[in-house]
Amino acid sequence: MKVYVKTPARLHLGLIDLNGDLGRLFGGLGVAIDHPNVVLEAKKSQTLKIIGEKPELTCKYVSQFLDTYKIKEKVAIDVKQVIPQHVGLGSGTQLALAVAASISRLFNVKGSVHEFAGALGRTAQSGVGTAVFARGGLVVDAGKNTCNPSKKEIPLIIRMPFPDEWRFVVAIPNTNKGLSNEAEASAFGKLPTMPAVEVGRICRLTMLKLLPAIPERDIQSFGEALTEIQRIVGDSFAGAQGGRFASNPAGECIELMLENGVYGAGQSSWGPTVYGLVESAKANAVQTKIQDFLDESVGGNVFVARANNRGAAIRVLDS
Repeated sequence: MKVYVKTPARLHLGLIDLNGDLGRLFGGLGVAIDHPNVVLEAKKSQTLKIIGEKPELTCKYVSQFLDTYKIKEKVAIDVKQVIPQHVGLGSGTQLALAVAASISRLFNVKGSVHEFAGALGRTAQSGVGTAVFARGGLVVDAGKNTCNPSKKEIPLIIRMPFPDEWRFVVAIPNTNKGLSNEAEASAFGKLPTMPAVEVGRICRLTMLKLLPAIPERDIQSFGEALTEIQRIVGDSFAGAQGGRFASNPAGECIELMLENGVYGAGQSSWGPTVYGLVESAKANAVQTKIQDFLDESVGGNVFVARANNRGAAIRVLDS
């Protein structure tokens, strides 16, 4: 038996609450996109064997999962594709959950995606990556329960299918990678408390403008809400990343996107990835503009992505 897993990537659209006075902290907005992907195949083996992309990180997740669930048998995993690391596309969570999904099926381990994410340490700040792995689409999570830290699972509040006709122009400037691991945890610990009025503004924008725009297929309202949420969140993170966005090229990409017809734009997590929301017919023209800008400045890669509304594809194949 062999297990095949292909994950989405994710764009982080913003955090809801950096105040925490109601007993919850963070809360995430995000959407699954169809590429780049983690793709791997796993099977039982006489010895532990990890080949392909990111073998050391994959081995870490494999060992964690086998130890947590007291599995004595071994596996062979071939990681055929990975999502670029530390650029804001959710690479670590998707690789960890791909490993968990494959091994759980090989050895009939019962558990939810959220339980597996917790076992592999992927629920520190956000549940967005876990939710989009499970079901895809646009998701909103409730953030961490600061009144009862023993509750590790971050509840999913909303999951909605994202319009098929909308596209994201995604740019990854060739600048410093985003914060991760200890550096990320340290930065979160030093963030200023967001004023309650700003948290309220994000909540109103989310509940009364961004989310209703999806069933109404109102790309302009969605984009306006997204851009304003990104402005508020980016200003809160300015002390940790040196400005509203992670770098000058990232900010310039966002401004150029907005000048060239995208309806909303922002930065995913700590960057350097930025994105603009556009109708499918205009996506290639915006992509060309942004790629030309990067080619003439710091370099980088630009691509067009559509939403993934299904989550990870997992298939069990006969040998």
